Amino acid sequence: MIDPSPDGGKLFRVLVADDSPETRELLFEALSLIGCAVTCVKDGLEALASLQAGSYDLLVTDYQMPRLNGLALLKHLHASPCCLPSIVITGQSSPDVIEAAREAGATLVISKPFEIVHILALVRCIRDHPPEHQDGRP
Repeated sequence: MIDPSPDGGKLFRVLVADDSPETRELLFEALSLIGCAVTCVKDGLEALASLQAGSYDLLVTDYQMPRLNGLALLKHLHASPCCLPSIVITGQSSPDVIEAAREAGATLVISKPFEIVHILALVRCIRDHPPEHQDGRP
């Protein structure tokens, strides 16, 4: 069942950065089912390249990835005049990790293991109530 975008046609563009092929596939399939246009990459460097090449409405990133982790990705992203909301997924749910992700600009931090319905509810909320001045480019 497709959950259409609230503006009547423009797809909500989500960039997923995760080094786990299984997680990328799960997020791709689930987000596609609710009407999102999903691009998946395997690390933070690929995510930066995708952000520079295209425009997105939301970033969903793993905290721990090779080459450039989610925290460093967020720091790069929020050092630019960009206001892209982001969800960080982490297996390290200590208060220090959560605080570091929030300080780096994460909109939300989700601990693993996560329920996909929880992620979908959060994406719908961000999609239906986007922050102002969002341009999706770093």
